[in-house]
Amino acid sequence: MSHRLPSTKELHAFVITAEELNFTSAAQRLNLTQGAVSRQILALEQRLEISLFQRHARGLYLTEKGAEFLPLIETALNQIQRAVEKISHDKHTIRLKAPSCITSWLLPKLMQFQQTHPDIDVELTSSINHKVNFSTEHFDAAIGYGELDKLPKLDHQLSSELLFEEKLTPMCSPSLFTEITPLALEKLTHITWLHATPGKSDWKLWLKQLSKNLHRPEINSMRVKQNQHFATLDLSINAAVQGFGMAIGDVTLAKTELEMGRLTTPYPLEVSSGKGYFLMRPKSSINPSLERLINELLHRHQ
Repeated sequence: MSHRLPSTKELHAFVITAEELNFTSAAQRLNLTQGAVSRQILALEQRLEISLFQRHARGLYLTEKGAEFLPLIETALNQIQRAVEKISHDKHTIRLKAPSCITSWLLPKLMQFQQTHPDIDVELTSSINHKVNFSTEHFDAAIGYGELDKLPKLDHQLSSELLFEEKLTPMCSPSLFTEITPLALEKLTHITWLHATPGKSDWKLWLKQLSKNLHRPEINSMRVKQNQHFATLDLSINAAVQGFGMAIGDVTLAKTELEMGRLTTPYPLEVSSGKGYFLMRPKSSINPSLERLINELLHRHQ
């Protein structure tokens, strides 16, 4: 085996390709041609004298050696990135990734933080997904969403802090609320339900708990005449604000809209989904400015 080390470009291409298991998708993320990515992977395999992927008509699969190699390289790339940051990165800048649905809750807190800490800049990147890979994405921290008892344990290299637990309840424009009362549950079937999950899981969860509380099993099977689906929670809530229907929303994320009277909650029942929003960061990262931001967010979560 050659003792010449692979280039970081080859290793980075390997990590991204392993995540996508598709040369075309990996090429799009790397801003390269499919052929260029394929050649980088082939060069890496030749240098290591092992096969990292099984190539099939339907896509790629990691070999046993490839699966063993992946976490080692992710760790190595992460350590290189942190080493570079330790020497050259301005610790007064925080690069934060967050899902778009949380921006209404997050932005006021970031503005307050920057007013009290004018020497610290926060670069916020919004995304429609809740995932982050610190070995391939250059962020100091990220906000993730997941089950309360699982997300903090997903990766022993990450440190995570619970920002708030998700609590769900129906919400709509006050103009729509005039058409219903908390006691007239049957009228719900004549209102468009707005969904941010493909399986309508949020509505099902709330109806199940309401059925149990009221001892009315028929509520659990309640179905609506018209449904509207959205890709993200913030889109469904925005549609509710505009009076297009009723959404199941998180009371913390919708706090500003509720306080301004743009949304109202017709029913008092709030249901815990068992999930929450977490602020995650690599344990290897030492950033005093980030610690200040974390303390600010945790103390201002209400």
